[in-house]
Amino acid sequence: FGFSGLRRRPRRSRALPLVLPVAMSLTPDVLWAQRSDSIYLTVDLKEAQDLKIALEKDTLSFSGKVGGHHYEFSLCFFAPIKKEDSKWSNKRLVEFYLKKEVEEAWPKLSKTKLPWIKVDWAKWQDSDDEGEGKGDFDVDGMGGMNFGDMMGGGMGDELDSDDEEDLPDLEPTEGLGGDPSSGAAAAAPPKAGGNELDATD
Repeated sequence: FGFSGLRRRPRRSRALPLVLPVAMSLTPDVLWAQRSDSIYLTVDLKEAQDLKIALEKDTLSFSGKVGGHHYEFSLCFFAPIKKEDSKWSNKRLVEFYLKKEVEEAWPKLSKTKLPWIKVDWAKWQDSDDEGEGKGDFDVDGMGGMNFGDMMGGGMGDELDSDDEEDLPDLEPTEGLGGDPSSGAAAAAPPKAGGNELDATD
């Protein structure tokens, strides 16, 4: 028997799933300088919001937003640091003062070569330059590594419950409804020696 009379069924085209574009994360420049006992690290982002920072003795992870763009990075330190003795600041740029676990010069900040890590020449000091007066890093205004403040950029001062209790209650004003006698009782007595206007009905 021949197969010339048979027809092939047309293949049904499968609808491809709709793929939405994924917003790519950017990597900020990270500047670093060192002394024999510490590292000064600056994330080159101005007024970053929604900060999420995780600092451990061997690693640092950063995430934040600037102008609708998302930035993040992670790095492994060349050598361990003392997390409990380290400080940070987020006044204009995100800056870290990292205390080295062992006093020694680091040949690089990270164990792996990362193109976005750059030397902060304004703060850099070689071991041969220790007598030229650059001195220690300026850490005035830096706070401790409070991870409760770091997560989500929670840097604002919150109103304590005690402060809410100290707020005075609003007293009823005379002439705005209610019992006139109660309003008169709540009115403050006139100051001695002051000229008071007579109230007219």
